[in-house]
Amino acid sequence: MTRNKDNRKKLEGQYSHPFDRLDIFLNEYQSRLEEALTAIEVIKKSDFASDEFSQALADLHVCATVIEPYSEGLVEAIDQFSEDSPD
Repeated sequence: MTRNKDNRKKLEGQYSHPFDRLDIFLNEYQSRLEEALTAIEVIKKSDFASDEFSQALADLHVCATVIEPYSEGLVEAIDQFSEDSPD
């Protein structure tokens, strides 16, 4: 969890344009979201007693844990981008 906090602190630094921060969060979020979606598909198609199911469930748990702080940062980055963008 400390690593995620360290990464998030780096992501919250100064950027020349609000989109720079938003782009970083989008890339990080997308990669974890894709992993989570893959795990969900395996869970839906696997037998509950299989090793494949157990591994996919563990993978999904990790993704959900990692995605949570990125979700908060992504919302903040979207808000900042929206506030700083001309109408």
